[in-house]
Amino acid sequence: MQRIARHIPLCAEGLIAFLLIAAAWAVGPTQPVLAQSDEANAVSTQDKGMHYSLYYEDFKNRNYLSALPNLHWVLENAADYPRNDDRNFERAVELYAALAEEAPTEEGKQAYLDSAYVWFDRSIARMKESAIEFDESQWMLSKGRFLQEHQQALSGDPPTFAAVYNEVYAMIGCNIDAYYVRIIIDDAARNGDKQRAVNLTDEAEACYPDNADVAAYLTEIRNTLFSTPEERLEFLQTRLEADPENVEVAAELFDIYLELGYRDEGAELGDRLLEMDPSPLTYRRLGELHLQDGNAAQATSYYEEALAMLGDDEDAMVRRDILFNLGIARQQEGGVSQARSFFRQAIQLDANFGQAYIAIGDLYATAVSNCGSFEREDRAVYWLAVDYYERARAMDSSVAAQANQKVATYRRSFPDQEALFFKSWEPGQSYQVNYGCYAWIAETTTVRAP
Repeated sequence: MQRIARHIPLCAEGLIAFLLIAAAWAVGPTQPVLAQSDEANAVSTQDKGMHYSLYYEDFKNRNYLSALPNLHWVLENAADYPRNDDRNFERAVELYAALAEEAPTEEGKQAYLDSAYVWFDRSIARMKESAIEFDESQWMLSKGRFLQEHQQALSGDPPTFAAVYNEVYAMIGCNIDAYYVRIIIDDAARNGDKQRAVNLTDEAEACYPDNADVAAYLTEIRNTLFSTPEERLEFLQTRLEADPENVEVAAELFDIYLELGYRDEGAELGDRLLEMDPSPLTYRRLGELHLQDGNAAQATSYYEEALAMLGDDEDAMVRRDILFNLGIARQQEGGVSQARSFFRQAIQLDANFGQAYIAIGDLYATAVSNCGSFEREDRAVYWLAVDYYERARAMDSSVAAQANQKVATYRRSFPDQEALFFKSWEPGQSYQVNYGCYAWIAETTTVRAP
């Protein structure tokens, strides 16, 4: 009663509430009267029924303040009435929460919410003491949800809702809904308890094996927990040891090996991965490994296998990337015309694929170095290379910086004013690159001023 007196607002409605609550709480100690040995003090069934009916009628009609005295009488004297379940305790929490919603002041709202919160722990203790049938885990979940909604409005220092859900998880394990496990994992990650978060993700994976939402969440949180390749490497190695046939883990670990330059480990795992999952994506991964190692012929073989396995309706971006890498492989082998053909096929699938335009420009710039004398006609090929760099910049903003750098570099090597004079080249004039060792190019560009 003293606690309530500290919180009830000093207004007419608050004073009425205080008097009603005080009267309800004045019935005596928390032990039920029925527990007393004196039969003369035993509560009659008629009294139980009367007080229960009075409070329930008011409760049902949302006359919550009027319901309080009789509800408290029932809770103190006949908490198990009428069916030895938790309905009366549930209504106590619901009643105070409803009064909080109706309170005209923030002080009044806080007082009622504090009372509702107190009834969670009090109810659980009383029901255990009185052997009333109830589900403790559900009561704890309700307590957590109450804290989740009202934590900031409560006085004192109540536990966090995540801490309460942790208690429930300790009680019932996988029987808890996956929603609460996500909260628990987020809480562990947020508080820096990475090992706890990792353990929980592994447990959740076992608890909800067929839940696609949980699987997506676990992937996301693991990416957060292990943000650097080095962290993920150790984590994935541990997971693959525990589950050697897990294709997803093996594939991600293979990608990490490539990223960190662990060539031998990648090659070993690649052969194993190919046995586990002989898919276009696996062949593509192996092609990338050999391409990075400079083994263009082997890379080409894997890429061609991947293309052959792709159906006509497969993801165009997958096909685009494989064609692009085939172009890089052929370029490494010296097949510049074939390399350009693959780059062009990639552009046909994605007209905004800036890297393919840059790759063609690089082919032409490299041809100048290979062909060699840097005469006026050689330098004119740079016009065509810059055409492709500018096209890459216009089509794909993600490569703009790279394209700008190349444009600036090769502009400095354009034919000078003297070359334009002696060759009678006019800026803006069409120019065909199809002579000498550039015959394979056979493209038209535009004469540019130095």
